[in-house]
Amino acid sequence: MPTRLPKMSKREKLNLLADIEDGYRPFDKHALTLLRSLLDDPDPRVRAEAIACLWNDPDPRWIDLLMHKATEDPYSEVRTHAISALGRYIFEGDAAAFEDWDGYEISITADDYARVTDFLFRIAQDPEEAVEARRYAIEALAFRSEDADVLDLIEWAYHHDDRRLKVSALFSMARNGDPRWTDSILQELHSRDTEIQYEAVHAAGELGLEEATNSLIEMVRSKNVRKPLRLLAIYALGEIGDERAYPVLDRLTHSRDRDVRDV
Repeated sequence: MPTRLPKMSKREKLNLLADIEDGYRPFDKHALTLLRSLLDDPDPRVRAEAIACLWNDPDPRWIDLLMHKATEDPYSEVRTHAISALGRYIFEGDAAAFEDWDGYEISITADDYARVTDFLFRIAQDPEEAVEARRYAIEALAFRSEDADVLDLIEWAYHHDDRRLKVSALFSMARNGDPRWTDSILQELHSRDTEIQYEAVHAAGELGLEEATNSLIEMVRSKNVRKPLRLLAIYALGEIGDERAYPVLDRLTHSRDRDVRDV
């Protein structure tokens, strides 16, 4: 007999899904039962958040469902969440391929990895696809660190007139990790577009760019920098590990702002 779930309000569903996604609720049998029921919830926001939880469970059984949601769901938010979730299979497959698929404990096969990759490339390269779909497909593919076609896609998105693609390009640079992105990231640290600047700071930290240290220290010291960007710059300095940042970080451990002290 199927498990009967209690009736829940939209808020209760979203709170439950947030706990699963953030790891506050174990990804156990009950959580999976809940997810299965909410993947087809009438509310698109609930469906989208349920799909986001699947990042934590890269089981091949979800691949066909995610592909279907990515192309057939009537709501853009659901489609883009599904495309993004498929990126987990690229992440796992790229790691497994690096180890020649031997001794790598992951349930995805080389065939599954290939078909997810092909699916995402079709979306990313299709000029008839919506920009939102294409940008999330590029972000998902960015884990393929040594794929020339992926590098070309990121480069194309970075130089595109649509700023949404440029934002995704910088996000993808952080995931991709290729040294060729260094100059672009350093340049965008000074962008007047706050979202682009935010992604550049994130990328500088992820890639450990010591060349970004002085710019990040200036951000951290500036009173005109918004708090979320300042906190990210502090975190990025810690990721980079340049000794020039140590005195600055040491002083910030005594800040009156608790968030600053914690980061």
